Formats: sequence, C-alpha cells, structure tokens
Amino acid sequence: MTLHFYGICAAGALTVAVASSSYSEAQEAIMIVTHEVEDFDRWKEVFDGAIATRRSVGEMSAYILHNPVDQRVVTVVFEWDTMERVRAFAEDPVLANGMVAAGVISTPTFTFVPVERSN
Repeated sequence: MTLHFYGICAAGALTVAVASSSYSEAQEAIMIVTHEVEDFDRWKEVFDGAIATRRSVGEMSAYILHNPVDQRVVTVVFEWDTMERVRAFAEDPVLANGMVAAGVISTPTFTFVPVERSN
C-alpha cells in the first residue's frame, strides 16, 4: 500500500504542495484510491454494499472513475469529514480484507489531501 499526503488550496487555480504536520486533524480531507480489479461489476457491488459502514466512520461522498483504456483500473475520490478518520479508515485491516473480497488485484495507492474551503 502506498500512502501520499498533500496540501491543497483552491482559490482560482489549483495548487498542490507537500503537506506539513501543521494541518489540523479535524480538517476535512479528500482520499484518492487507485487500484485494479478483477471484475468491475463484482467490485462495485461490494463497494456499494459498504456505504453504510463508510458513512458511519466519516465518508461524506465518493466518486468512482474508470480508466477509459482499461475498465479494470478504478480510482475512487472520497470526501471525508476529518483527516484523522480517513487515515484510520485507510489503515484498518477491515478495508484491506474488503478489497480482497471485492476482487482488488493490485496494490492500492492512497493519496490524502486536506480540504481548504474558499469563501
């Protein structure tokens, strides 16, 4: 599993920089997960079946993106209530077991980005 942490500021243009430890743990976060699946329909069924669990631990929304060249490559962009809770979710063995059950066949890449809202 690969974990990346970034900072993001959305004020006109998008700026990405490596995050420092000064970001508040209570700050909303984006988690981006990319992996390859054996069968997209099977993966999607397991993913959809886990929505209540994800929402109970802080997920606010999720967007599924397919690679247009290879439908087995899936990227999911999640919005989470706090960085602390999304990191805990990503490190939970229950997630790793669920990915195996869903047919994830590659090592997932996780990217974490704190959300900074503009007025």
